[in-house]
Amino acid sequence: MLPFRLVEMSNFHHSLPLYAYSVGRHNQYYHSRPDGFPAYQIFIIHKGQGLFRDLENGEEYTLSEGDAFAFPPDRPHEYYPLSHEPWQIGFIGFIGTLAAPLLEQVGLLPSFPQRPDSLEQSWNDLGEIWHDSTEPSQQRLFEISVKLYQFVLRLRVDNSSPDSSLHLRADEVRNHTLQQALLLMNQHYTEPLLISNLASAVGYSSQHFQRLFLQQFSITPHRYLQNLRMERALQLLKENASLQIQEIARQVGMETNYFVRSFRQTYGQTPGVWREKGKKKSLTAP
Repeated sequence: MLPFRLVEMSNFHHSLPLYAYSVGRHNQYYHSRPDGFPAYQIFIIHKGQGLFRDLENGEEYTLSEGDAFAFPPDRPHEYYPLSHEPWQIGFIGFIGTLAAPLLEQVGLLPSFPQRPDSLEQSWNDLGEIWHDSTEPSQQRLFEISVKLYQFVLRLRVDNSSPDSSLHLRADEVRNHTLQQALLLMNQHYTEPLLISNLASAVGYSSQHFQRLFLQQFSITPHRYLQNLRMERALQLLKENASLQIQEIARQVGMETNYFVRSFRQTYGQTPGVWREKGKKKSLTAP
């Protein structure tokens, strides 16, 4: 199957409540649409894993084998594989007065990865729709509209329970990712670690990562990282009275002036003053 086919539009299309705009199945590589796509889209993941990013609000979604995912038209986005194996996806773009209400009714909008039971059949449905689009007669167009409706219905999601396994799976993925971020911070806080690089390392945009981190831990990643560094700085000040302030700053991954300023903001005094007060206390102690 060719990876993509744009179905030619005709006046008959506009008399249908649903009509296909594009359809295909292929191994997906990096793809960016800064202006969005002019139709509603549904992606089904046959193999592999990839990341889908909403460029308008920074939301990111990991799409894995067995997932279905819908996205509205004219909204900037990009997507690319995360796995070493091919990221094999099927997709269909469609328009019509029934498109939005149908996607909302079956639970595919608002956008969120779903896991329907009929994914293999849906994969085959895409092949049939693609084949029918090679002969765009009015009868074929009508048949495509019917098959498109059936295709969407097969992906219907049961959202009767707010604590569904789908949401639990999404929470597990997010929590695991944030725990990975914590591990990286604890392992590398002595290096000049940037939050943007950390976010990228765990597969999030910087803005989205900071928002999730704050929601999960009630502290910003920047503040958490600074706390790690300040605690280590106190330890170094206590353990080695001859260690230069510049060296302490280097060992906690910070430029000297920034380190001194951050230390004062955290403890109300510079590291030099803190050290001198500590010496006086030890001399006057009984």
